[in-house]
Amino acid sequence: MGTVTSKSLDKFGIGFIAGLVGTLVGFGIMAVWWSWANGTSMSYFVSDVFIGSALYKDSILTISVLFNVGIFWIALNRQWERFSRGILGVIFLSVPLIIWFQAQAF
Repeated sequence: MGTVTSKSLDKFGIGFIAGLVGTLVGFGIMAVWWSWANGTSMSYFVSDVFIGSALYKDSILTISVLFNVGIFWIALNRQWERFSRGILGVIFLSVPLIIWFQAQAF
């Protein structure tokens, strides 16, 4: 088995997966913070605030996806262009979903 170099991580697929993981981590951080700030459980946040309410889905997804901006910035500084494109792919796919959530809130 060969060693993993930093350039071997510069792949679109790895960046795309990192973008999905970054979105999930952003969602988790948002859920923990919101639950702590409002004195509720994370299951309440997920089931009632995110899934059960059409009003907040777009904002929660936007904040979750914004977590990827930091990962994107780090990848660009390392000159990982393919990895960065993978992260952008997740961001670009999230935008129509955010717009759809906004349309459902009216």
